[in-house]
Amino acid sequence: MAMNSKERGDIAVGQAINYFMSQGYEVCLPIGDKRHYDIIVEKNGTLNRVQIKFAGLYKSKNQCRVGLRITGGNQSYSYSKKYDNDAFDSLFVYTERGERYFIPWKEVDCRNELTIETNKYKTYRV
Repeated sequence: MAMNSKERGDIAVGQAINYFMSQGYEVCLPIGDKRHYDIIVEKNGTLNRVQIKFAGLYKSKNQCRVGLRITGGNQSYSYSKKYDNDAFDSLFVYTERGERYFIPWKEVDCRNELTIETNKYKTYRV
């Protein structure tokens, strides 16, 4: 059974919470969906706002890619907007291959779609 985008996002959130808790972080879950970050993690007194994404596998290029956009709308219209440079502190990506990446947002040089399995992001695999 194929998962929809909300279900894939839920899997990524679960993976992020598992990772951060196993590394000794306190995980805080904001109420509602009005922030650009999904969770806040704290370790040694430092807070980090984290956006969580699922990277799907595009078989044509055999690459996992993730959209870096805010999307929404209803039956009448839809929209897509890029994140600002200060929208959150870090990006956590869980891929369809089961890999996890924890990347400082300032290290991500694109603001539309990210191919995660490149040499640039290999050092951020956790």
